[in-house]
Amino acid sequence: PAPRARSKRPVGDIKAIDAIVSDGVRLGQSLHHIYVSNPPLRGMCSERTIRRLVYRGDLSVRPHELRRYVTFRHSYRKSPKELRLRDIRVLVGRTFKDFERKTSSNRRANVAQYDSVIGCVGDRKAVLTVTFPKYGFQFGILIDKGSPDSVRANVRGLFARLGKEEVRRIFPINLADNGVEFSRFDQIETSDDGEKVCCAFFTNPYKATDKPECERNHELFRYVVPKGKSLDFLTQGMVNDIFSNINSYVRGSKGDSTPYDLVLRKYGKAFLDAIGIRRIPNKKVKLLQIV
Repeated sequence: PAPRARSKRPVGDIKAIDAIVSDGVRLGQSLHHIYVSNPPLRGMCSERTIRRLVYRGDLSVRPHELRRYVTFRHSYRKSPKELRLRDIRVLVGRTFKDFERKTSSNRRANVAQYDSVIGCVGDRKAVLTVTFPKYGFQFGILIDKGSPDSVRANVRGLFARLGKEEVRRIFPINLADNGVEFSRFDQIETSDDGEKVCCAFFTNPYKATDKPECERNHELFRYVVPKGKSLDFLTQGMVNDIFSNINSYVRGSKGDSTPYDLVLRKYGKAFLDAIGIRRIPNKKVKLLQIV
């Protein structure tokens, strides 16, 4: 018998799929985010089929336009360096081993990871990032680059706005990078009246793997502001808008939920409003370069 002809998807379906997918890709969305956010698309085909159509050239979107089209893994051998914190006394009871002991005995407590994103060498500004690994959630605070006073003042200012009970509920355990800008990070533990409200710890020196979730979200930030670009043009409103889009980005690792929705259910809208993060409709999420 003659071989069976290969079945083809109707041209009408291809055009409909192309219209939805191309609109999402042009906003910087991943195929997974587009698929989850568009029920009609899920009724037409599988996510794998969409990817296959892109790679076969059946859609107007080209493979190189997809997020994470090429991912290179690099391994760099680093020479040992001295601890970067200026005052070694702040590490007493706050090392990464202390952090691991604390989290192992408080498994349900939320952990907040802190780091900074920098632009050019001569910049005056940087972005302090705060990440909740459990939810894939991250928000940013504009700070003076390399300034421990700015980090301390901004975090304590946030805690003061939230109130002691909210800090104890949302920020019980805090893990910071080991950079100079965090040399006064231990001082976030107490409120203005000297009452202890949380615990602060530090990662191992030059060990990004101590907070991988934080680094992953930085990659999303770099979609919008690439490495090497100045951050001095940013305002806090712009930072809030960037992270609002990032937190509205569907995550397959979180059961196709968004970090915003997970944190909303756990900590409520008042907290999200206090840090300036809003929900962006799925189809309007935008992660495109702005500089």
